[in-house]
Amino acid sequence: PRLLVVTDPAADHQSIEESSYVNIPVIAFCNTNSPTKYVDIAIPCNINSSNSIGLMWWLLAREVKRMRGDISRITEWEIMPDLYFYREEKPEEEEEAQVIDVAPTQDAPAFNAA
Repeated sequence: PRLLVVTDPAADHQSIEESSYVNIPVIAFCNTNSPTKYVDIAIPCNINSSNSIGLMWWLLAREVKRMRGDISRITEWEIMPDLYFYREEKPEEEEEAQVIDVAPTQDAPAFNAA
């Protein structure tokens, strides 16, 4: 890889240290108490909240697309930030997602393959 981007430098310390052996630059989302050893660019943000982490990944992805010229700075990006948030399915959503088998009714004509 040519670049390493990590969410939590404390949790990803092994990969950050190994990337320093081969001179791979590291970008990290950092809290005030995050270790910044071997981190080349520290982006300050709240890494304790999943919503703020999702928003930071959304902002980073949007800015990369803008720098590449894929999207312009004038138009809105149609990708919503909530797509970057991890959400567990609730039991109600799982029940709705299941396919309900419907038994044939008495009014339906019988099919004979004869």
